[in-house]
Amino acid sequence: MPLLSRLRRLFSPSAGSSGLAEIARSVTVLEACPSRRVSPLCVADLPHPERNPFRNWESMPVTVRQYALRNVVLDQPLMTLLHAGVPVPETAYVQDPEAVRNLRLRPEDVIRCAPFKGITASCVDHWASNFYHWVAHTIPTLHVLSQAGRPVRLVLPEHIHPWQVETLELFGLTSDAHIRLQQGRQYAFKALDYITFVNGSTDFAVSDLSRAAYARLREAAGAATKPAGRRLYIERGSSANRHVPNEAELADGLEKLGFERIHPETLSLSEQIRLFSDAAMVMGMLGAGMANIAWCQPGTLVYELVPSHHINPCFAAMATQGGLTYWADVFETGAAQENHTDNAAIPLPVEDILGRVRELIALLPAA
Repeated sequence: MPLLSRLRRLFSPSAGSSGLAEIARSVTVLEACPSRRVSPLCVADLPHPERNPFRNWESMPVTVRQYALRNVVLDQPLMTLLHAGVPVPETAYVQDPEAVRNLRLRPEDVIRCAPFKGITASCVDHWASNFYHWVAHTIPTLHVLSQAGRPVRLVLPEHIHPWQVETLELFGLTSDAHIRLQQGRQYAFKALDYITFVNGSTDFAVSDLSRAAYARLREAAGAATKPAGRRLYIERGSSANRHVPNEAELADGLEKLGFERIHPETLSLSEQIRLFSDAAMVMGMLGAGMANIAWCQPGTLVYELVPSHHINPCFAAMATQGGLTYWADVFETGAAQENHTDNAAIPLPVEDILGRVRELIALLPAA
């Protein structure tokens, strides 16, 4: 799959550059994530299994590491580290390779960070305001750091959302010592820890640490320990990317099948966690709101609609990781090339989708 092969190349240092292992003072292996098959349905394939691009999908085997680095500089625009004035490509999450190659120290922009008696850690990528990136990259990182037994100073964006502040509170990581990155600046550190959740290397992996982080937040948010049987549809509505012209028609049909129309961005983090912990079935289109399946209880049925121009298995991985039952169908969008932003030019096949939903509902355990 082109997306996966492109990401694999991003995690391989280019010729002439130093990798994290080469510049680290010490390296701690946090976990080894084996390859696992996507969570199957409990019955034979549904009709038209060819619509599901992930029915035989296997997660990527990945090792999660924590690097204790010395004398590095963090470039805020690219959220990429430099060592000895040279970029460290493993920290350049989905950045233009040419922009990374051309990255250099800008002395006039450098802020030198004071020493800290504890751990200073980078914990966000350059899409830090995106809910999926926060859930998949930052929350597992915060989970590890909060258990270190030492004071923690986080490197955070200058402006963060209330649900991000709430995350820090739930992990007990609020502090006036945290560093807020200013636009366009570079930050020099004598010591900085870097955990590879941040570079997206576990996006298509099944991580026990991530699962433990989500379970910990469920408990901290006061979520129920057993689902309440709710059916949730994550409505994209006015989302800026991957808009579909007739989503309202689909949402109306789903309401008649007992689904609640959910806009997660209107809820606090704890409210999202409690809501999705109550779900028996979650349905939505590929997008950041689907990251809320992290809070679902094992066995919850997830049905994802995947746009034909962005066939991304990140939620197949997240569902498998959480012990959820997962099914996906691709819908044609008419977009000319693979990307993660284009709107659909073709309406959704609403009746076909509702038919699939009825087949899936029939698989739910009796209340």
